[in-house]
Amino acid sequence: MAKIDMGELLPKEPVSRRITGDTQFMFQFYKPCIHYYPPPSSSMSTEKLRLSLVTALQGCPLLFGRFKIHPDLTISLDYDPLNPNPPTLEFARASVTYSQLRSQSFSYAVAKQRGLDMAIPDGTITRGFDLPMLMVKVTYLGDGGVALFSMTNHVAFDGNAMFSFIAHWARCNRLLGSVDVPADLESYATSMVACGNKPLVGGPVEISVDATRTPKEIAVGNSKAVGSAEGVHACVFALPVAHIKKLKTVVEESGVLGEGEWVSSNNVVAAFIAQCVARANMEAQVYESGEWTVFQALDMRRPLGLPARGLGSPLILAECRASASEIMDSNQFSLLARRVRGSVDKYRGEYLQGAMDWMNESYGLLAKEGVLEPWRHFWFTALNTNERAVGVSCMNRIPVYDADFGAGRPTMARSFNPRPNYIIVFPGPPVGGSLEYEALHLYVTLERPAMEALRADKQWSGMCSLVSE
Repeated sequence: MAKIDMGELLPKEPVSRRITGDTQFMFQFYKPCIHYYPPPSSSMSTEKLRLSLVTALQGCPLLFGRFKIHPDLTISLDYDPLNPNPPTLEFARASVTYSQLRSQSFSYAVAKQRGLDMAIPDGTITRGFDLPMLMVKVTYLGDGGVALFSMTNHVAFDGNAMFSFIAHWARCNRLLGSVDVPADLESYATSMVACGNKPLVGGPVEISVDATRTPKEIAVGNSKAVGSAEGVHACVFALPVAHIKKLKTVVEESGVLGEGEWVSSNNVVAAFIAQCVARANMEAQVYESGEWTVFQALDMRRPLGLPARGLGSPLILAECRASASEIMDSNQFSLLARRVRGSVDKYRGEYLQGAMDWMNESYGLLAKEGVLEPWRHFWFTALNTNERAVGVSCMNRIPVYDADFGAGRPTMARSFNPRPNYIIVFPGPPVGGSLEYEALHLYVTLERPAMEALRADKQWSGMCSLVSE
């Protein structure tokens, strides 16, 4: 890996940010994305990209950091100017053209076959973990287009922070000079609370902890066995904005909303996806009929008063329960959308801070009892794929396409979603020169029988179209 040479431009002061007690250490993986730029992309030369990345990194010292496990087994992300851990930047050339990739809907599988990605490492925190927080690969395509692959360690750098940094780098490249780091990208500190002696009870329903099993046993126990013959199938679907407006109108005119109640576009998107995906799973007999947990990934930055796009991964899964009839009967969509919207109301600052304090205290108790890797004993309850749960992470308000390096914004951004029943929502490609989009792109991964049932579902196929597999 070609690590960035900052020379004399490394940040001069050490920085440490404690992450214990936050939810971010439950995201121990790397999240990839590929941005595609049409020819010509002369503004994205190797030297210019390298220099502008150096400029962009100067104000983000924690991107040079390492995870530090302290004697009390708390974890922090530390940057030491005498021992930095720089991001990597690689360059490559490929014979495949932008036009060929476009004709195949910029399929992530095709990009992988063509070598446009990088091997995605395991992000599990250990004492020997020493991989960069950010890794980038730029591939110059056969007809002058560019594929920019990037991935970040989700523990330190979720999608919100990742795409905000890519946008910052693009501005540095476009403006050919030093650009002030947006205040949004400032780091924040998590507070510590005293460790008590109470048993691990009374925590939020969204978070589970188990000190009686090893991390491997927990991982195996939370993963549903999938038949090798079927396997899982990943697809990207487009959901037009016009159809989202129709769904919202259906809810608003249904009469289910009480006085002062409302639903957002993301609420109706989450309800629509949850209803169709859960129904497909039951119709395909991947899961037995019954009540489902429906969840939305909720960014806790705003309710906790944190920087809007600050480094880290402060997320929680906002849950509600949906009956089998609400899932199977498409006429109950409006009721489900109202339930999804109502579930968010409890996730205010006081509740979320209480959840963090409980995690902090429980973490300290595990460490005190001699649990060697306490950070690997917590998980989000809804991500146990043995249970009936379906969730949505709406990233359509994140600046995925705000990455103009001088020749225009990318025409497509592609990611990869390996987790069944957890749907990632990206904005679709922008229209014209704006950041407006005509459709959302839904990254859906399901067991193959469920995917077949989903694609045959009249409600789903009437709203969504297949983009790529």
